[in-house]
Amino acid sequence: MKNIIHKLSESVANQIAAGEVVQRPSSIIKELLENSIDASSENIKVIIEEGGKSKIIVIDDGLGMTRDDAIKCFEKHSTSKLKKSDDLFKIKTMGFRGEALSSISSVCQVELSTQIEKNDVGNKVVIEGSKIKETSEISKKRGTTIIVKNIFYNVPARRSFLKSDAVELKHIIDEFQKIAIANTNVNFSLYNHEIEIYKLKKSNLSNRIVSLFGKNYKEQLIKCDEKFDDVCISGFIGKPKNSKKTRGEQFLFVNNRYIKSSYLNHSIIKSYGGLIEEKRFPFYTLFIDINPKSIDINVHPTKNEIKFEDEKLIYSLVHSSVNKSLAVHNVSPSINFEADINFKSIRVKEYDTINKDSGSEGFTKNRWEEIFEEAKSENMISKQESFFEEKEDQKDQTNNEPIQLVKPYIFKQLNNKVLIFNQSLMHERILYEKYKSNFENKKSNSQQSLFPKYVELNKTDFQLMSEMIDEIKLLGFDIDIFGDNSIIINGIPSGSEEIDEKNLIESFIEEMKLNNEKINENKNEKIIRSFAKRCRISEEKKLEESEMKSLIDQLFSCEISNYTPDGEKIFIQINKEQINNLFNV
Repeated sequence: MKNIIHKLSESVANQIAAGEVVQRPSSIIKELLENSIDASSENIKVIIEEGGKSKIIVIDDGLGMTRDDAIKCFEKHSTSKLKKSDDLFKIKTMGFRGEALSSISSVCQVELSTQIEKNDVGNKVVIEGSKIKETSEISKKRGTTIIVKNIFYNVPARRSFLKSDAVELKHIIDEFQKIAIANTNVNFSLYNHEIEIYKLKKSNLSNRIVSLFGKNYKEQLIKCDEKFDDVCISGFIGKPKNSKKTRGEQFLFVNNRYIKSSYLNHSIIKSYGGLIEEKRFPFYTLFIDINPKSIDINVHPTKNEIKFEDEKLIYSLVHSSVNKSLAVHNVSPSINFEADINFKSIRVKEYDTINKDSGSEGFTKNRWEEIFEEAKSENMISKQESFFEEKEDQKDQTNNEPIQLVKPYIFKQLNNKVLIFNQSLMHERILYEKYKSNFENKKSNSQQSLFPKYVELNKTDFQLMSEMIDEIKLLGFDIDIFGDNSIIINGIPSGSEEIDEKNLIESFIEEMKLNNEKINENKNEKIIRSFAKRCRISEEKKLEESEMKSLIDQLFSCEISNYTPDGEKIFIQINKEQINNLFNV
């Protein structure tokens, strides 16, 4: 019997290992920027081409390297930041594994030029597929320049998984922002081809945030600065009113290292309590400074995950710090001790009046149930009785007109059956088929807005939006790029008069970000479905009889009328026999 276990070649092993570190161009940007920071650089310039897929250049004025170090840095597990195992528990540098340059050089073509201040000449190293092709002396200023070309050039299968230039640029901007926020004492610049995206000067944290995200952030920042023994929590949180439907502006750093922690994120969101709506996200940039011996950062190759010695304690400290900052700035809810705590029947009467005038909009179901219990329901019961009496008086039930007894349901008798429709799902199916037809025929109807709506986006969301703007126009939106990172909406699809354009765009971007890896798969279909869902009428909307008739007519004109694009049932039908069975008749 032949032996079946064999040792992988060094090149194959390196390519496998590189997959953990180098996932896309932004991974390379992250590793190179962290190296530049560790080299005490004061000025760092990044240039990318084709979303970083064809070229990435990082130029710094750091300490530089000798010729031997310039060669040795590409060897696996070669680092200047660790010497013994105990050092793993007191890490203060960004890098420490000695994997980055080795991994990058195994799947890219790399050219490194470097010089230390004391030397008259610098050194150049060219390496491809982990093999050194050239070494030479050059004339260069102090610092290091690394040029990375053709990512995954020798692993075509991996390269095919890279996304469009705009999507890859978005990921690069994400990584750039994290490094720039954590290192305000460094001048940073970022160029896409020859176009300047960022040029950041040394500054304090608040000015760096404004430089990255826009001038309007200056007014929404709330300072957070608390110290608990050897744990210090500092930074800024955003005012509740400025929360967005999109994620991506939540930054958490531990000892200046960006981390991902759904646990601590929950602590921050919980601090806002009822100050923000569900599925909206506040801005925050928080730094946790802690004894390195109390954490373990050697958890994942990306170094974005950290284990705390006492995670519950950190959770409580973060929650307390954010709570206190909100309270100090008079943002937290206050208690009125002079208010009458006794609910009376008049409260229900007031609600009934509001309900009748506004169609219950703005009043949550949970709140109504609370009032229902405390007021003993006497007024509500009479209200329901009078409602049905009014319906009997107003309309002869034999005319089979649709009625809306309980929102969001529309009831219509058809011969000996009763059809019960969900008005929101009806409208979603109608819009979906309308938008799909617009895409196929490249023809759409737009209703011009009286006042154009400007929507300012951060750089990453803007890149994502700009890639899909042509498809969005086919839905009926009159929308264009306006300035460096804003869009202007001059018109909306006809029949969508009640939508909030800003919330619509933000929620759409959020969905695309959550499905980022699959954006290019059936992109048009995803866009159509997303906007149909977000432009549909509210479940709380009170409909006129003519509106209900129109919805029913349009629904049964659709190619598919019984299910939404996501497979939700739009209506059910109940016949007389089924109704009799409910009463055991």
